[in-house]
Amino acid sequence: MAIAMVAAGIAACGAPDYTYVKNSAEKTYFRVPASWQKVDQAGLDYMTQAENPDSASAQLRKKMTWAVAYDADEKPTAAHLFSLASTHHPIAYAKVMHLTEEQANLVSFDALRNLFLPVSDSARASALEAGTLLPGFELMVDEVLTPSDGVRGVRVVYNYELPNGVLHTFDQTTFVNNDASIYYMLVIRCSSRCYKERAAEIDAVATSFTVRSKP
Repeated sequence: MAIAMVAAGIAACGAPDYTYVKNSAEKTYFRVPASWQKVDQAGLDYMTQAENPDSASAQLRKKMTWAVAYDADEKPTAAHLFSLASTHHPIAYAKVMHLTEEQANLVSFDALRNLFLPVSDSARASALEAGTLLPGFELMVDEVLTPSDGVRGVRVVYNYELPNGVLHTFDQTTFVNNDASIYYMLVIRCSSRCYKERAAEIDAVATSFTVRSKP
């Protein structure tokens, strides 16, 4: 699926204020500041792919998934999204995934909250039992969203403390269509200090995330 980027907000002799990112086939749109750079797609795919890339399951997942990331760091990398090291500049990660019928039957608001990191009480309890739960969890925003008749979802903003002791904030918006056959997620991550300092900028990215229902 192709990504189209359209420059907007161009002044008479100025540069674009934003990069508009869209996947027309999935009717998914958001915008990031023009200074944010696209993360290398091969690197992003490598870090999000658990299977052997030549396997049949990997090829099927590739057909069912679209993902892209934009990083405010001068050296953009997918490691800023998934690493347990500090991320001092915002990085935004968008993902659209088509679900099997079995997966769709498991969709709930809590399932949407837990897509990136454990957020619900039960998910954090399971992670604690498995020995994978990070410390310092704080839930700051948890709201149910109904932007249109064909789309519903949640936005959660929460903190976790990484092993180096630096608190990080995760701003996650996830939608699902009416029959729960597709989910749409946007996650923005950076250190909590960065999140506070750039709150307006990050919120503008998060609230720009738009999904139109598919017939």
